[in-house]
Amino acid sequence: MLWKRIGVIIFGIGLSIWIGQGVRAAAITTACQRPGWFPTTFGLKDHSVFWYSGFYYLISTHIYPDDRFAYGRSSDLCTWEELAPVLPKRTPGAWDEAAIWAPFVYEENGVYYLYYTGVTYAIAQSIMLATSTNPADPASWQTHGVIFQPTHQYTVWGGFNTWSNCRDPTMLKIGSIYYLYYTGLDQAGGIVGVATASSPLGPWTDWGAILTLTNGMAESSTLASNGGSYYLFYHDTSKGERFRIGPGPTGPWTEAYGFAPGWAHEIWQGQDGYEYTSFLTDYSVTISHLIWDTFYNPPLPFIGENVYHLMLPLIVH
Repeated sequence: MLWKRIGVIIFGIGLSIWIGQGVRAAAITTACQRPGWFPTTFGLKDHSVFWYSGFYYLISTHIYPDDRFAYGRSSDLCTWEELAPVLPKRTPGAWDEAAIWAPFVYEENGVYYLYYTGVTYAIAQSIMLATSTNPADPASWQTHGVIFQPTHQYTVWGGFNTWSNCRDPTMLKIGSIYYLYYTGLDQAGGIVGVATASSPLGPWTDWGAILTLTNGMAESSTLASNGGSYYLFYHDTSKGERFRIGPGPTGPWTEAYGFAPGWAHEIWQGQDGYEYTSFLTDYSVTISHLIWDTFYNPPLPFIGENVYHLMLPLIVH
């Protein structure tokens, strides 16, 4: 990252200028100018990127239809091999009978855990799970059914035959505790909620909202950490992409900052050791470096290769 600060002080008609320079981030190490997956015959939506045996894998809500997961892999984040879809069969009467949305993949001890939203024909949503020890084979993912539905006080969730919001899972291990983040609805408004467990399989204790929006719904939430602070990213349906900062994985959170470009951001570390974000641009996935700008305290995240600061304090005598 290269940043410059330029200040100007005027004493009568005198002029003084100073310039400070920081550190440049390494250029993105890919074979193209615009990393990402841009399919032409279908669209992508909420997604997850992970590494397995020499390839980056990208699994995404398939648009349209949304009754399977699009699946691809790439060695350079530029050229993607489309693989067979994941979990393509829907079963009438199951909690994912109509659609599957918002996959998130977590790996531990060689097991890959695929958390996702199952949707009924009434748009009732639950968090479901599949696992694989060989994700190179799209057919290797084995389903475990529903693992989470909200039960906390004041939740608004009606069950199988009612539109019920519980979607967009992200699962992270922090210390010895597993945190399952989801988006849903409370009596007070749209929420990002959290549940905890001592195993990636659960059982999950639902603690309810860690963020409530009185207007609009929260969607596509994810969590990142930097320098001892935690960053909650989410899409506010009334305001766009946002993030907030807190001292711990459940907050309390600052006021919201805008975040651009794109939406439904995922944050992950590449094999080159640098941090990346993948995000939606229309219905395709763009990939970029995520930069932490230490000009601010705590640091603020930015997308791209460079951040510039222009400071023009003016003092007149």
